[in-house]
Amino acid sequence: MLTIAPLLTLFTALTAALPTSHLTPRAGGPAILPIPSTCTVSNPRSATPATFLPSAELQSTALLYSAYYPSPTSNKTQLAEQCLQQCYGYGNHVECKAAFWAENVVVPPGYYGSPGGQLMTACLMYSRAVTEADFTQAPKGEGTDAYTRNLACPAS
Repeated sequence: MLTIAPLLTLFTALTAALPTSHLTPRAGGPAILPIPSTCTVSNPRSATPATFLPSAELQSTALLYSAYYPSPTSNKTQLAEQCLQQCYGYGNHVECKAAFWAENVVVPPGYYGSPGGQLMTACLMYSRAVTEADFTQAPKGEGTDAYTRNLACPAS
C-alpha cells in the first residue's frame, strides 16, 4: 500500500505537466527583434506629409495587431522603428507585412475595455503590404509624425 501512494503522486504530477490545448494567450505584444538584412523594408508613401491614418477598410480587412499607449520617450524615430521590429517579431517573422506608427491616434471603443476616443500613440500591424491608397489624410492634430513601412522577409 505504501508503494502505491508515491506512484500515484508521480503519475498525477506527470499528467499535470503535459501540454494542453487550452492555453490562455500570454500578455504583451510581439517581441522587438532586429530586422535581418535578408528582409526588404519599403515605404509605400510617396508624399511627405506626416499626418495620415489607415483607412477604415485597411483596419477592418488586414489588421493583425494593435497597441495604443502614451509616448514613453521623445525619440519618435526609435519608437517607429521598434513598431516595425515588432512587426518582424510577430509570429514566425513572415505573417506581418506592414506596420504603421503615429502619435495622436484615436483609440477605438472597446480597446481593453476602454470607451475609446482618447488620443494615444499607436503601433498597428497588417497582414498584407500596404499602398498609398490604404491611408487617408488625418484630421487636424491627429496622426502626427506618422510612419509606415512594408516588410518582406523570406520564409525560413
